Amino acid sequence: MLLLNSKTTKHATNEALLEARDIMYATLKAYAKHHKKTTILLKCNMPGATKNTWYTAVVLRIFDKLINQLLSPFSREYYDSFAGNYTLFSIDQEAHDVKHLALMLEHEHPLGRYIDIDVYDRGKAVTREEYHYEHRLCFLCDGVAHECARSQRHTTEALTTHIKESVKAYLSQALTHVVMHAMRKEVYLYPKFGLVSNRDSGAHHDMKIDHFLASIKALEPYLKVFLEAGFDESIDLEGLRKVGQEAEEAMYEATRHINTHKGAIFIYGAFLPYFIRGIVHQDTLPGIMAVMAQAVEEVTKHDFDYLKDKKVLTPGEIIYQKYGLKGIRSEVAKGFPSVMNWYPNASYNDYQKLCAIMARLDDTTIIKRHNYTMLRNVKEEMSVLLKEEPFNFSTYKVLSNQYKAKGISPGGAADLLSLVFFLDQAKHLLNT
Repeated sequence: MLLLNSKTTKHATNEALLEARDIMYATLKAYAKHHKKTTILLKCNMPGATKNTWYTAVVLRIFDKLINQLLSPFSREYYDSFAGNYTLFSIDQEAHDVKHLALMLEHEHPLGRYIDIDVYDRGKAVTREEYHYEHRLCFLCDGVAHECARSQRHTTEALTTHIKESVKAYLSQALTHVVMHAMRKEVYLYPKFGLVSNRDSGAHHDMKIDHFLASIKALEPYLKVFLEAGFDESIDLEGLRKVGQEAEEAMYEATRHINTHKGAIFIYGAFLPYFIRGIVHQDTLPGIMAVMAQAVEEVTKHDFDYLKDKKVLTPGEIIYQKYGLKGIRSEVAKGFPSVMNWYPNASYNDYQKLCAIMARLDDTTIIKRHNYTMLRNVKEEMSVLLKEEPFNFSTYKVLSNQYKAKGISPGGAADLLSLVFFLDQAKHLLNT
C-alpha cells in the first residue's frame, strides 16, 4: 500500500511531515483494530526532514528480516511515507514478550540505535518504561537522546553523517562474513560430485577441506576491500584486479600453492563492489548484474588478444584458443547467466541449485580435467535431472558417485554456488 511516495520527494516540509505522521498513526490504529493481535510498527529513527535515504532503507530491511525470522508474523504491510517509510506486523504472541525482544534488538544490535520497534497491545502502546529501560541515548554523545534533540546540541548533518557511516561500516563487516559463510557452506555441502567437502576430497588427491577453510580465512581482508570499493562514486575495476592478484597470492600462501578459490576471487572481486553500489542506488538484482556485466566486459575484452605472442599458454588460454570459451570472465561479463536464468524464479534446494548451474555453465574446469564432450554430457545430464518432479535425490547421489569416480569436478559451478548462497542471505538489502 502506497501513501506518499518517498522516491518522488525525499525532502519534506514540516507540514508534510506532520500530516504523514498523522496518516501513519491512523493507519496503525486501523491495522491493529483489524487484526486484534500484537502489532509492531517498525520505522527508522532518523533526524531531520529527509527521512528516506539508502541507509535508512538498509536499516529497515535488516530489522524487517529479523522480525520475520524471529517472530513469524502472520501479517505484514509496508508503507512509503514522508515521515519515514515503515512496516506494520501482526504477531500472534503476547505483546510483553514481543516488547522484550524489541528492546533487546534496539539495545544489542549494532544498528539498533537507528530503529524504532514500537509494540502495541491491541492498539495500546507498550512502553520501555514498563521494563525499567533507560531513555535511549544520543548517537553522538551518549547523552539522553530527547534532551539532545530538544536543545539541538548536534546538527542534523552531524547526526545523519554518523548514521550513514555506521551503516557503511556495518555492511562492510557483516557482508564480509556473509561471503565467508557462503563459501564455507559450499565446501560443506555433500555429496557434490568430484568436489572437495568435509566428508572427502572428491576427485582431488592434492586437496582437502582444510585447504579451503584456510583459503577462506586468508581472503577475508580482500573481500572487505571488494565490498568497500562499492561506496566510491566510481568503481576502479582495474585497481580491483590488482587487489584480486594480491588475494590469489594470499590464497596460495595459505594453501601451500593449491588453487582453491581463484575463480571465486574473480567472481567476488567483480560482483561485490556492484552489490554495494546497488544498495546505495537502491537498485534491483537484475539492474546490478547489468551494470556489472557492462563494466567487466569493457575491462576484460582484450584479455585474450595477445595469445599468438605468448610462448607458454595457461590451461584457460588453451581452452579459449581451441573452443573460444573465456571461462569465468565470460560468465561475469554476461551478468552470471548460469545463475540469473533461473535464480530469481526457481525454488530449489541446495543440490538443485548446484545442478541448475552445472546445466548452464561452460565450466572450463571440467574441460581442463577431461574435454568438451564431457562438459556437454554433464550439462545434458543435469538438465534431465532437474526436470524430474519431485527432485530425484537418489539419481543425484548415483551421478555424484559416478562423477567422483571419473574425476569430474565442477569447480566453476562450485564458485557460483557460493555466490547463490551469498545472495540467499543478502538479497533482502536490495530493492525489489
